[in-house]
Amino acid sequence: MTRGIKGFVMVVATAIMMLGMGTKAMAQCDCNDSGHYHGFKIESQKKKVYTEFGIGIGGVYSGIESISSTDILVKPRYGFQGHFDIAVCIGRNFAIETEVAYEGGSMDAIWKNLERRVKTRSVDIPLMLSLRFFDNRIRLSAGTLFAVMSNAEYTVDSNTYLFGAVMPTYNLAAGVGLRIGKHTLIEARYVYPLKETVNQFGAKEGETGLEFNMRGYKISAGITLLF
Repeated sequence: MTRGIKGFVMVVATAIMMLGMGTKAMAQCDCNDSGHYHGFKIESQKKKVYTEFGIGIGGVYSGIESISSTDILVKPRYGFQGHFDIAVCIGRNFAIETEVAYEGGSMDAIWKNLERRVKTRSVDIPLMLSLRFFDNRIRLSAGTLFAVMSNAEYTVDSNTYLFGAVMPTYNLAAGVGLRIGKHTLIEARYVYPLKETVNQFGAKEGETGLEFNMRGYKISAGITLLF
């Protein structure tokens, strides 16, 4: 029993001596400016909670899922997008993302003998949860997208008429991203509306035009510079 106690004390004492010697050696060792320590690189650990910013551009397609009237034909076209991103990252595999995205595009509307190019403009703010895998190389995100501004208009005889919102205020969004290198992110996103929009087309002076309900969706893809 006494030998066991003595042996345990010796092991503890030896461990304390080795730890003290190692700490002293680390304190006396010189580190160069490149972050190397006796030939071994010191890896800096990321904070548990940190922020990530980005700015990017891309293309967007505003599709039409359904229209309540068969008298009108709407042909979507491709548009452009610019966005500023902010993410609060929690650990290595989780983040809360948001952004401010401005989108511009157009669609062709045809009703009776009237055919016009409808110009669309929108400002979207998504709020999404992001899962990140393989050292933050692949990202999967899902959440809500708020269309804080969504309007479209067209002209007839030099007069401008309101077509109405293309997307409702509240939408669901899901996306996938691939980070290339340290500062480049390629991302695609799908946006599905939670309700239909009320639109009108063909209005002239003294005429109300055709009113209909429309349900659209968005598919966007772009490149983001992270910093």
